[in-house]
Amino acid sequence: MGVSAGAPYPVRYTVVPLIGPDGVGKTTLLQALGLHLQRRDGLPAPPLRAVQASGFTVTVLETRTPASVFQMVDFPDAAAEDALLGSTPVQGALLVVSALESVMPGTVRSLRHARELGIPRVAVALTKCDAVEDAEMLDFITMETRETVNKHEYEGESVPVGCVAALAALAVLAGDERRRMALAELLEGVQRWTS
Repeated sequence: MGVSAGAPYPVRYTVVPLIGPDGVGKTTLLQALGLHLQRRDGLPAPPLRAVQASGFTVTVLETRTPASVFQMVDFPDAAAEDALLGSTPVQGALLVVSALESVMPGTVRSLRHARELGIPRVAVALTKCDAVEDAEMLDFITMETRETVNKHEYEGESVPVGCVAALAALAVLAGDERRRMALAELLEGVQRWTS
């Protein structure tokens, strides 16, 4: 993380880990974002790579913005998140919350850990939104998530919240423009919020 072969120096890196409990869709979300970038930028493959760090294999999505090399990092489990989150300076985190389960104890643990490490900003991705048919329920989950973010001294009312489909990676491959745009808006919001 934070190193790109052949890059002109100085290069500013923006590192944004995906945080939240296991099973909320962090890995699927990162894969979907990679597929979105592949399609958007005409790349031969998604810009994802496996990186070894302190005995763990993490997945890194890397893209360039006008201001920096932007990296999103997915940890294989909570133990890896705990061990590695403080080892690299990060500009913000993407809190992933399942719209089916809303805020869980693991969500709170991840926010507490991020605050303890001094991570300055948090954005939110609500995953599995396609499985929640009631718009009022999604609004309630968004409100509950923002309140939880506020309780951990982040700007809950201001943070970008993106609502994406659980099977967003397949939607990108199938050409579902609405879901692809939701991914694009989430990525752009996270990049603006953490830069």
